[in-house]
Amino acid sequence: MKNILVPFDFSKTSAFALNLAVSIAEKQKTTINLLYVVIDPFTIKSSGLESLEYRSLNIRKFLEAIKKESFSNLKQVIEKVNSKTVKITPYIFVDASVYKGILKFIETKKTGLVVMGTHGVSGMKTKYLGTNSERVFRMTRKPVLIVREEVKKPEFKKIVFATDLEHKARKVINQAWELLKQYDAKIDILRINTNKNSIRSTYAIGQMRNLSKKYNAEFDFVIADAETPEAGISEYCRKSKADLLVIGVHRKKGFKRLFTDRISESITRTSNIPVLTVDI
Repeated sequence: MKNILVPFDFSKTSAFALNLAVSIAEKQKTTINLLYVVIDPFTIKSSGLESLEYRSLNIRKFLEAIKKESFSNLKQVIEKVNSKTVKITPYIFVDASVYKGILKFIETKKTGLVVMGTHGVSGMKTKYLGTNSERVFRMTRKPVLIVREEVKKPEFKKIVFATDLEHKARKVINQAWELLKQYDAKIDILRINTNKNSIRSTYAIGQMRNLSKKYNAEFDFVIADAETPEAGISEYCRKSKADLLVIGVHRKKGFKRLFTDRISESITRTSNIPVLTVDI
């Protein structure tokens, strides 16, 4: 796996994400890029200043001071983690918005996995990483692991792969497998049937067998009924005591966003276990 990116905002949930990323990096024998995005409130577009005038003002000095302090704080976080086996490199990135800064960083560095905390700042109407994590996993083609709560035992033993069993389901498990194969886990392939969207059990089991036959792991095939896919997935993860959920995400924009996007957003906002979102 290439580098793991951890966007950081100095909150508890971003610390949870970093701790989980360290555990993953140890297994993958890879490195971590720890990123803090500084929001530039005085961009040329928003301020109406010409480029030369912008550079001549004290705005740059103000941002440089913030960058310096933030970089120092990141180094303190890394020292506190005190990993003997994983190299963690701090980065400061300045952009007009957090999620755009993260997306740009993903493209400029060789990123194989993004591990993000969600609802990073409590007590705010718009969460710093809550909103941005959704934007990132909907707009990047890299796998994104969303973390809401502390993972006390990062050894994933029960993994649920929730899928509609469409033809692109194989793409999801193929991309996720680089991470999943590192764990001695039981993997449940889960299909939720609803009144509006249901398939025959024999067909579903056949599709599940086709998905799993090339991988060396213990699989179970599960078909469950629920009012909505979100409710069914959440309930099954709770009952089965899953510690990782894998779902596919359609990278669509505008009015015609596909069904899976709504499911992924709902689940990542409420799931108590990490959710790995993978591009379909």
